[in-house]
Amino acid sequence: MGHTEAQAPGPGKAMAVRRYFGAIARRYDLANDILSFGVQRAWKRQAVRCLKLQPGARVADLCGGTGDLAILAAPRVAPHGRVYLIDFTREMLGVGREKAAATCGGHLIHPIQGDVLRLPLPDDRLDGVIVGFGVRNLADMAQGLREMHRVLKPGGRLVCLEFSHPTPAWFARLYELYSRFLIPLAGKIIAGNAQAYAYLTTSIRAFPTAPELAALLSELGFSRVTWVPLTRGIAVIHVGVKG
Repeated sequence: MGHTEAQAPGPGKAMAVRRYFGAIARRYDLANDILSFGVQRAWKRQAVRCLKLQPGARVADLCGGTGDLAILAAPRVAPHGRVYLIDFTREMLGVGREKAAATCGGHLIHPIQGDVLRLPLPDDRLDGVIVGFGVRNLADMAQGLREMHRVLKPGGRLVCLEFSHPTPAWFARLYELYSRFLIPLAGKIIAGNAQAYAYLTTSIRAFPTAPELAALLSELGFSRVTWVPLTRGIAVIHVGVKG
């Protein structure tokens, strides 16, 4: 895929991301399950466990999309906690709102259409922040991570679940072929939008390695930064604590 506005920094990328995700919102969950062979649900459960939430905690699911992580977090903060489901794509948030309303913990989930680069939350507010497959879509990743640090309480945890660069080399080559050719084709068949899934694979290739992202988190003020590779490194869970 050549240079597109989706790869450009700033407003151009933000507009492209919003358009892509708006177009595939209704088929997004189905496509993710098929393309990951269902394993993405296990990744999400493990990521939520890494938050170490307690009853009464306040947590935000950022770039929260259709709300899977928020729905998993809600029972852990019940009965008096709160989960903010924040996404800047109206169509994705609409799906998340519908899904949350159908769950027993849905009353704890508060959907907000908002931009991670300017979070509508005060300083030192949250016990946890989780972002799943969204950091790479930010027009300014460092600024988004600064905002996550800002809204966390001292001792609060950031959990970032994101695609990464698999190993060993033979598996990386196999995954490269799968992501370059089959994911856009499947995106066209399942969600009716090959371009959105071509963007997905391009954004994954351009994303920092796990050590590089860990170094950035440390540079931005997170302590006790760790990461756990999933499924031979196709995805990685990063964890950082606000000091």
